Amino acid sequence: MLLDVVEQYDAEKIALFRGVWESTLLHLGQQQDHKKILSFLCRVGILDLDEKDKMVIFWVPNEFILTQVRKFFSKALKESINEVYNPHFSVKFVIYSKFSGTSELLIDLKKLLHIKETKASEFSAEKKTIKTELSHFFGILFDPKFTFDSFVVWATNNIAFSAAKAVTAKPGQAYNPLFLYGSVGLGKTHLMQAIGNDIMQRYPDKVVVYLPTSKLIDEIVTAIKANKLTNVLKKFEDVDVLLIDDVQFLADKDKTQEIFHNIFNDFQLRQKQIIISSDRPPKELVHIEPRLKSRFALGLVADIKSPDFETRIAILQSKLMNKGEDLDFHLLEIIAKYIKENVRELEWALNILLSRKAISHKDVEEKDVYECLKTLGYKVEHTAEATEIAVQSNTKWTKNYDLLVDMVAQYYGLSVQELKSESRKKEITNARQLLMLLAKKYFSRTLERIGDHFGGKWHAAVIYAINNTEKKIKKDQDLAHDYEVFVDRLGK
Repeated sequence: MLLDVVEQYDAEKIALFRGVWESTLLHLGQQQDHKKILSFLCRVGILDLDEKDKMVIFWVPNEFILTQVRKFFSKALKESINEVYNPHFSVKFVIYSKFSGTSELLIDLKKLLHIKETKASEFSAEKKTIKTELSHFFGILFDPKFTFDSFVVWATNNIAFSAAKAVTAKPGQAYNPLFLYGSVGLGKTHLMQAIGNDIMQRYPDKVVVYLPTSKLIDEIVTAIKANKLTNVLKKFEDVDVLLIDDVQFLADKDKTQEIFHNIFNDFQLRQKQIIISSDRPPKELVHIEPRLKSRFALGLVADIKSPDFETRIAILQSKLMNKGEDLDFHLLEIIAKYIKENVRELEWALNILLSRKAISHKDVEEKDVYECLKTLGYKVEHTAEATEIAVQSNTKWTKNYDLLVDMVAQYYGLSVQELKSESRKKEITNARQLLMLLAKKYFSRTLERIGDHFGGKWHAAVIYAINNTEKKIKKDQDLAHDYEVFVDRLGK
């Protein structure tokens, strides 16, 4: 067989193969980006020139590179071979892992294509420029308050925390990709932002980008409409560490999934770090391509579960210490007994109580805590028996409208203030009208109350918004999907 005698090629055959490969690469370099050629073809060579079957056989070192070369260069290589060697030849790719990096059949692409090494000083200046451009382009900045030190570690998030720390020590090498999953409010975003903040501190030259999935979808949709998708993809080529939050929202976004699949593969090939978060593990993601789900699980999949009672107390104490405040321990116990599933709500509860304390200039009392819990949607009673029943069942209203408004705002990358504003931007109007429909259908709110919630709109405007949204849902698949996502979150 051919593969059994490759290593016995004489100098004349090696020179022939090298000559054809060099000519092919030079021709390819006239149409393709040199750095792209270097990234994908640096470990590829010509294995044989089959005159009988009119075929050039290329070897690649492994399955992954085989997939990438076929995808990005199959057509281009055939065209170059037809131009520089024989117009009737086709190309074939095979895996041949025996060749080392010193094989005589390999070509020094940097030397052949005159790809210059960037000096450290030039590299640093270039990176700084790229980072500035990307922060303007994507518009997503890291919040410095999210650090590893401010993240409370407990038994059921320790693996995720340790993996995050390992990633920051060796980006692209340890756990790539890192897939974090858990319910809403358990600290996934905090941990992702902490990773980004830590990497930027350790490696100032690395370009780190954090994107909520909704923002990623918006960028891609806008680029497609403006016929500028290539420009967006080039932006990702400059990124060293990519953090994608709430990837479950890629569901049913087929075009975005396809594009993200290509971005993901490129990051893997270049050993650039990817961190992904979701509300469920990869295998449970619905309406997302199997090939994407399988890639999400290539590195480490780590879950974050709800903290136990003692840990919830510790989280409350940590938040208070960071704020320079203090509350009686038995008040913290009440909060921790009711709020079991959402760490974010623990902080919300503290913020509400501390705000009341500042306004009233009075110490927080037990009745204030119960009022606060009611505000957050928990059914509470002041009697010991009723409290115990509530604690046992953790009877939080699933239909808490304020929490739904907050979730919809995050889903669309908007602020609650924008939803309640007079803005007529399409994305804001659609989200606002969806919320009006949900308020009427699942919260039994009056038209007047709905209107008041959104800046004092007349009931006629609310009726129009509700009817208009119901019609749109029947015609617009994306809007229908979004609506089902929100209904699902309500437990319906």
